[in-house]
Amino acid sequence: MKFIPSIVWGKSQLILNRCWDDCKAVAAVEFAIIMTFLSLVFIGLANYGLATFEKMELTSAARSGAQVALIDSSDSAAIKAAVVASTNSSISTSDVTTTEFCECADGSSITCGATCGDGSSNQYYFTVTATETYPLLLLPTTLVLTGSATVRTQ
Repeated sequence: MKFIPSIVWGKSQLILNRCWDDCKAVAAVEFAIIMTFLSLVFIGLANYGLATFEKMELTSAARSGAQVALIDSSDSAAIKAAVVASTNSSISTSDVTTTEFCECADGSSITCGATCGDGSSNQYYFTVTATETYPLLLLPTTLVLTGSATVRTQ
């Protein structure tokens, strides 16, 4: 082992102290860069989770409207009111659409009331769709979320 004179050791200690202080500053800069990136990732995850939850709310509300359509598919005002009442979302009856369509037993589309090619009667279906414009967190943009449910009424 070599003996380091105190003069050299003192200079080395001074250099090490400067490096230690510089390393602290570098670590702070690295932390700021990493936290910026992680914050953006967490905001994106929060946006995705909240938008997914809102879409589930809309789908559940559309299912409630579809249940009302099973009772009386001709009363679209009651169906739309049921959709709006069954969600905590900020939708109105103008955000809800109802559609009736018919199919044959083989799945082909047909005009309601007409007879299918195989002589069977057509099947009536009713679709309820709820749409909402969802604002994203900390971003100046929105998403259009849609939930729908289809039931066979006859």
